[in-house]
Amino acid sequence: MKYSGFNAALALLSGVLAFNSSMAHADYVKQLPVSQIHPTQPAIGYDEVKLKIAELKQDRKKLFNEFCKNNGAGKVTSFDAKSDITVAKSFQCADAFGSQLAEVKSAVLAPDHQVYLTDGHHTISVFRDFSGDKDFPYYVRITDDFSKLPSMQAFWDTMQQKNLAWLSDPQGNIVKPEDLPKQVGMKYMPNDDYRSVVYFLRGAAYKKMDDAPPFLEFYLGSWLRTHAPVKGDALKTEAGYAAYLSEAAQALTAADGSQHATADAKSPTLDQLGKLDSVKSKKLKKLTEEDGKLTQLFSDKA
Repeated sequence: MKYSGFNAALALLSGVLAFNSSMAHADYVKQLPVSQIHPTQPAIGYDEVKLKIAELKQDRKKLFNEFCKNNGAGKVTSFDAKSDITVAKSFQCADAFGSQLAEVKSAVLAPDHQVYLTDGHHTISVFRDFSGDKDFPYYVRITDDFSKLPSMQAFWDTMQQKNLAWLSDPQGNIVKPEDLPKQVGMKYMPNDDYRSVVYFLRGAAYKKMDDAPPFLEFYLGSWLRTHAPVKGDALKTEAGYAAYLSEAAQALTAADGSQHATADAKSPTLDQLGKLDSVKSKKLKKLTEEDGKLTQLFSDKA
């Protein structure tokens, strides 16, 4: 009995080594019901999702273009007033679904034979809202097949090692993988205000580079939560939101770029996350102009 722990560890190590010696990388599309796509992060930024919904409500062609594109089918070529994204026969895309691989959001396969999304939580949340929370077929791009790993624990360890999962909640607390939401969408995932704030600050206080670290927005949100927290109901009105964005942009751009985004010394520095040296005031001002993102967001809330 005294060797049981050692033998269990040896078996786990053997499984991992066997897995690593095989080809885990994949790159193919898979269609499945959207309700069966599992998140790899606990929360999303509701305001980012709601803004996109507001934009697409004003332009149905853009809605179907976005749906076709994100399912790897190019642009929409035909739709009418009765068309519904949950009914594939009600509209026509330029190409076959899944044929444009690079446009399809990424996901991985796990030992439980489920699909876990690694990019596109906000996009899918937008489409689920438009569907009225109906189930519908959706395409994902499987980038890695981890189904041969010996356990779900090994899977989540691998996901964290490869920066494919974000396991912190909107308050900055660690989340156990088993406590993650079971589906993607605003009905299933809580709101993280800072995730939305960082979305609005793009181009004004940081630049998202092509080689940006995974979960850049969550890292910057974590930094803001600690160094420039939202006060009271500042995000409840357009004026309050704009004032906070100005404050947050000033704090971020004035910060030491070598500072890590979180207390974890392994987290990216602010410079690595694209921090700018000064606020791009025109970018901030544009948010509250007639066609600005904040204006659209709060017009839809009215």
